[in-house]
Amino acid sequence: MFKLLQVFFFTVLISSIDSEETVERPKAEVVVLHGELVFEGESVTLTCDINGETSVTSWQYRWYKDSVIQQNKHQNYTISSVSKSEAGQYTCEGTEISGSRSSDTSDAVTLKVSDIPKPTFNVQPQSVFTGDSVTLTCEVHQSTGWEYNFYTPSQHGNYEASGTKTIKVSDGVQYWCSARRRNYYTYNSDPITVTVEKRPKAQVSLWPDGRLFRGETVTLTCDISGGGVTNWQYSWNKTRHSQLSQYNISNLQYYTIRSVSGSDAGKYTCRGTEIRGSWYSHISDAVTLTVSGSKPKAELTSDTEGSVLTGNTVTLTCLMNQFTGWKFNWYQHTQNTEKTTTDTNTYTMSNVRVSDGGQYWCRAGRGNPVYYTDYSDVLWINVTESPKAVLSVEPDKQLFSGETVTLRCDIQTKQDTEWTYSWTVEKYNQQYTVNRCKTQECKIRVYHSDSGHYTCRGKSVNGQNSEKSEAVTPTVSSYKPKTLLRVSPQQWLTEGDSVTLMCEVNRSSTGWTFSWFTEHNLSSGYDLVSDSSGGSKGNYTVSSAALKHTGVYMCGAERGDPVYHTHNSSTQPLWITGVSSSVSLIIRPNRTQHFSSESLSLSCEDHRNSTGWTVRRYTNTLETCSSSSVRSTGTESTCTIRSLITSDTGVYWCESESGHKLHPVNISIHNGDVILDSPVHPVTEGDSLTLHCLYRDKNPSNLRAEFYKDGSVVQNQTTGDMMIISTVSKSHEGFYYCKHPERGESPKSWISVTGFQDEMSGLKILSFLLAVCPYLIVTVVLVFKCYRLRDETSDSSDHMKKCCFWM
Repeated sequence: MFKLLQVFFFTVLISSIDSEETVERPKAEVVVLHGELVFEGESVTLTCDINGETSVTSWQYRWYKDSVIQQNKHQNYTISSVSKSEAGQYTCEGTEISGSRSSDTSDAVTLKVSDIPKPTFNVQPQSVFTGDSVTLTCEVHQSTGWEYNFYTPSQHGNYEASGTKTIKVSDGVQYWCSARRRNYYTYNSDPITVTVEKRPKAQVSLWPDGRLFRGETVTLTCDISGGGVTNWQYSWNKTRHSQLSQYNISNLQYYTIRSVSGSDAGKYTCRGTEIRGSWYSHISDAVTLTVSGSKPKAELTSDTEGSVLTGNTVTLTCLMNQFTGWKFNWYQHTQNTEKTTTDTNTYTMSNVRVSDGGQYWCRAGRGNPVYYTDYSDVLWINVTESPKAVLSVEPDKQLFSGETVTLRCDIQTKQDTEWTYSWTVEKYNQQYTVNRCKTQECKIRVYHSDSGHYTCRGKSVNGQNSEKSEAVTPTVSSYKPKTLLRVSPQQWLTEGDSVTLMCEVNRSSTGWTFSWFTEHNLSSGYDLVSDSSGGSKGNYTVSSAALKHTGVYMCGAERGDPVYHTHNSSTQPLWITGVSSSVSLIIRPNRTQHFSSESLSLSCEDHRNSTGWTVRRYTNTLETCSSSSVRSTGTESTCTIRSLITSDTGVYWCESESGHKLHPVNISIHNGDVILDSPVHPVTEGDSLTLHCLYRDKNPSNLRAEFYKDGSVVQNQTTGDMMIISTVSKSHEGFYYCKHPERGESPKSWISVTGFQDEMSGLKILSFLLAVCPYLIVTVVLVFKCYRLRDETSDSSDHMKKCCFWM
């Protein structure tokens, strides 16, 4: 029995052991929430699940990283802020807490740690029309469990589980997104700009535009601009009498109607739809097509009335009631061949010639094939020769700054035509309009900048221009002119000689009126010469010079309106020597030339014992000769200059208290070593003349001298310093000087020659005495009585005057 029990328990034990050995050991499994890819800084939890064993209620766990046991013994292995060093292969296993059972080790789970992610963001489409929708997509690569948020610069949304969002847009803007998982946030995605354009609107145009005529060809064009769409298909609609009569009559951009008729009239619209797309345009505004039944006729006009002058411009206009799309054909002389074709309804002929005259027509055409209007009525154009403008200048082309010039424009025509005038000036290679000149005569006060080439032309009342005048070039000098006074034949005269004063304006000779002035004494200044005849010739002639004509002269000129005056000329003295006089001018030394530093004495001696004569002189001005040195003794007035200087050079004469001038002589003071000894008074024809060459050194070693007259040698001395003319004639008059080969030459002196008086024959003298004898006897008696009366009473002076008066 015992053995049977042993066998029973052994069998049960064996069965129990066999039963225990047949139960499969559970295997652990590592589970990572949201996947095995985590990001640096994120919190991650690994869970060790033991599946297949339900009888074990409590486990303890063991974790391995890369086969290295970890300190954590819990089911969840949590890393609060994962770093890249914690990446690796993780395994786990479980052991029963109150028992001996254990699980198999889990398969390894590889934990990957990446950088903080940036979501991938996309928008479709990125270019839309206003009111269209776009789809935003946001995702974090190879990871799950994220919530997403979408942004614009002005709007921040909420985090949502979906990474896709569809919105309607009205304006272009930037979008971007971000993601979060629990409390972990990604970077923001790169932004994407959505372009939003206004939905384009179709536009219908007609060519030709406007009213059409039956039989013309017309093309309607549907234009859609903007929107970024380039591949449109089109639909056309026609409305007639306010009802849609035709729908989708063409799917092309261009809709052509050939040979239109009344049934084609109506309102046309079009619309575009994107080919292989969903976009579409707005419908165009309606364009009305009008068809007329009658063929139009052109009307030809001209901008000129009457004859056209050659050189002018003519513009022809072909009127077509403002219709568009026409080209214009122009015909001259015949309709068989067109002269030219223009895109506008005007045809301009510039610088017309006589040959441009004749018959003209026009007509218009448009379309393809070309539709022509009827010809216009004929228009005659008459072209005649244009008159020429002639420009004249007063007073002269040579002008001076501040002077007034008158420009006159004359039109050479026989026709009685009213003209307006235009003026131009060319200077510095540029042409300008003279705005201050608008009439036939143009008065300008000119300055140097007004020099240039002036032209003018006329314009008739019907707008026709004359030919332009030839250019006239006034030259304006910047300075004020000065007159030049010359004396012919010379300034030294004898009573009865003829002399001419000639006044000229430098570089100008036109339009001047001349005046002469003289200064006769020291105090009166310059007076207008009373007997001078001012005029344009500029000459003042004294046919028979008298002593009263002695004086200093100058001249001036004027011209224009208002009057323009020149500067007066330099002064020019004129000296008249009397044939005989009771007063003599005595010079000591008696010669015209003197050395400087020497002394000079001049005396006025009156042979009739009258008083009141004074020595005067003219150097630069009129003055009394050395007034501090003048001494008067009885009938003699003497001027003494003790030490001569060159400024004492001038003209000296005797002058009475009444201003009567006698015996002018030219005195020359020389600083050099040589002077000419020549007579101070005129030499009479038939007398002899002796000239000496004097030297400052009284005893020169070489006395050789040459004598010149009017610049030519008249005597070449091998020895001696004297030249003798035995018989003087009028031909010997002139300027003389002498020249020493070593010491130089003397100044020039004028030698005047007076007329020769014939000696009376004895018969003539006797006849004369017999004829005048009675008169001589009476004269002698009267003279004797006059002298006796002078010594008698206090009234002797009155008697003397009466006596002398009768004499």
